[in-house]
Amino acid sequence: MPRQDGAAGNSRKYRWKLWVVVGALAVATGLARPGAAAVVECASGDVACLIAAVNAANASAGADTIQLQPGVYSLMAPDNDTDGANGLPSITSPLTIIGAGPGNTIIEREATAPDFRLFHVAQTGVLKLQGVTARGGRLRNGPFPFDGGGLLNLGTAIISQSAVTDSATGFGPGSGAGGGIASLGKLVIAGSIISRNTSSGPGGGVSSRLGLLAVLNSTISSNRGDFGGGLFIGDGVPATIIGTTIADNLATDGSGGGVFSSSAVAIINSTLTGNRTNFGGGGLAGGSGIIVNTTIANNDGGFSGDALFASSALAVYNTIVSGSLVQFGPPACTGQVTSLGNNLFTQADCAVSLLSNDLTGDPRLGDFVDDGTPGHGFLPLLRRSPALNAADAAACLPTDQRGRRRNAKGCDIGAIEGVRP
Repeated sequence: MPRQDGAAGNSRKYRWKLWVVVGALAVATGLARPGAAAVVECASGDVACLIAAVNAANASAGADTIQLQPGVYSLMAPDNDTDGANGLPSITSPLTIIGAGPGNTIIEREATAPDFRLFHVAQTGVLKLQGVTARGGRLRNGPFPFDGGGLLNLGTAIISQSAVTDSATGFGPGSGAGGGIASLGKLVIAGSIISRNTSSGPGGGVSSRLGLLAVLNSTISSNRGDFGGGLFIGDGVPATIIGTTIADNLATDGSGGGVFSSSAVAIINSTLTGNRTNFGGGGLAGGSGIIVNTTIANNDGGFSGDALFASSALAVYNTIVSGSLVQFGPPACTGQVTSLGNNLFTQADCAVSLLSNDLTGDPRLGDFVDDGTPGHGFLPLLRRSPALNAADAAACLPTDQRGRRRNAKGCDIGAIEGVRP
């Protein structure tokens, strides 16, 4: 999945900004960036080297690095059965695995291999996965537990400029969590893609049930789970989502097509679109938190809550909340949110009460656009959109979801700066 945003200078600037954010999060959460005690380089597709290097890192007192050459590293059998079958040794110490980019370095479960997840991070483990695609993990048959088809994190995991795709977990309705990633520790996803994962339990893409969660400049798309098709956030998990696309996910048996959160969640400069469920909250099902400069539109909540399934403890600011524009169509919101101002609602009754600077009506959004760069999927504002210049500039970040500069004198409502008339 190579970058498609053009000049090398822009690419370097993007990566630099990304690492500033990741570094700041590491300091804020008490995660020191590990120094490399040893560096091991594995030749293209050399699985034996990869497994041996993980074992050596676990035995080492320092923080080690494994450098993977471009190629496909196909795992043929489980290495161990810690918390279910795992293709690689459980990571018990600080370890960085660096590939040549997610389109070039792939760690996978070979299609004919028995079921196992790819990665297991123990409580003492710290995994930084950079420039790698992890795909095809499958944990549907015993032994219990079934969580984390691609990765189960009990310690700390930082997924950077990587992809977790085509993994699955669960054994019957409600079992297993996190088709792509299940986390009961500290999880940071930055500049990455989580897509086409499946769980018969909560969190088709990601399930975060303990610890903390940060999703930065990433895409969570085309995942399927029972609650929270894209992302499930459990009780007491501080969660922050910035500059992220959450699109085309499906919740099969519960609410929250894109996101289900039972904790306070902060969503900023993000787009939630094309997510589906029959049980309310097509975009988001969440009781508390704050949403700023975000676009929630073109989701399907079934008979209720196309955009949101929420309570008044969820506050929105500078945000587009769009449901059906058809008269007597399904409501955009199940429950009512608190407006902090400068929002654009297609249906006025989404908010407990509208403020004088809130708008209602058609936001005039274009078709979904995605150039493949993590976090760059969005719904453009068309000319003469009422969202243009209508946000509170004091609350807008300097740049929009794509990293483009916002108009300091009058930024736009929603995730994206639009085209001026």
